[in-house]
Amino acid sequence: MPERPDTLLTLIVPAALEETVSDLLLDAPDIAAGFTTSLASGHGAGLELESGNERVRGQGRRVKFEIALNSNSLARLRGYLRAALPEANLYYWTLELRSCGMLS
Repeated sequence: MPERPDTLLTLIVPAALEETVSDLLLDAPDIAAGFTTSLASGHGAGLELESGNERVRGQGRRVKFEIALNSNSLARLRGYLRAALPEANLYYWTLELRSCGMLS
C-alpha cells in the first residue's frame, strides 16, 4: 500500500516544458501517483524569461504543478527531475500536508 501523502510539492515550470514534465511524472507513478496543473505567470527580478515576448511584457508564462506525495519520495522525485532536465528553469517549494484524501 502506498504511503500516505504528507507533503505538497509545487513546481513552477516554463510553459514550453509542460508536456515534458507531465510525461516524466506520468512515467514515475511509484514516486508521484498523480498531479494537478494550472496556468501561472511568473514575475520578478530573478525570473528567467524564455522569449522576446516575455521580456517585453516583463512576465513569463508558467505552469504550476501540484503533487501530493510522501516526504520519503520527495528527494527521489527532485533527483529524477533534476537528472532528466538538468538545464531546465524549474522552481519548487514544499508544504506540509496535514490531511488529504477523497471526500466520498
